[in-house]
Amino acid sequence: MTASRFWIGVECMPVSVLQDATSHPRPILCGDLADAAVVRSALNNSLKQAEWHNLTLASPIGQGYLLDLLRQRGPIDHIVLALPAISCARDEACDDTSRPQDRLPSGTRHAIEGLIAVLRGAEATLDASIAAGLTLLRADTALASSPMAHALGAFADELIASEVARWATLGLSLSQLMVASADK
Repeated sequence: MTASRFWIGVECMPVSVLQDATSHPRPILCGDLADAAVVRSALNNSLKQAEWHNLTLASPIGQGYLLDLLRQRGPIDHIVLALPAISCARDEACDDTSRPQDRLPSGTRHAIEGLIAVLRGAEATLDASIAAGLTLLRADTALASSPMAHALGAFADELIASEVARWATLGLSLSQLMVASADK
């Protein structure tokens, strides 16, 4: 059986990252598909074999759905994760000045909870025998458009740095991929 590969947060990923999915025989793409309509239509012809799942990590239901998918679609060889507040693929989604002040704490909490939920779920479901791993996709902190994006980027840096060695002892890889822009 071919191992699965997940792309989570497709609405925040550059097309160039999602084009990697076209080379995989069993891609599973998850995210807010309404926000990913342009990307999906651009890639649809080359991703006929892909599974598409509409979910948001900002909700416990979305997190539960994703964790259940991870469990059901094993073995998994790799997960690419882009969280909206960390990846900042769309400038308008990351501009703190355009969001009401009372929504910033909620968005930050959802980004952190989503990251932690996926890390723990991936750790439990990835197969060390095939050297599986997770890559956190995010914008370069220097290019972040808001103080919140800078803070979440620093949090992600620290969390990933503190987890890399532990994941390696489990036979799993954990890394980050910085992107300069969302080439949509």
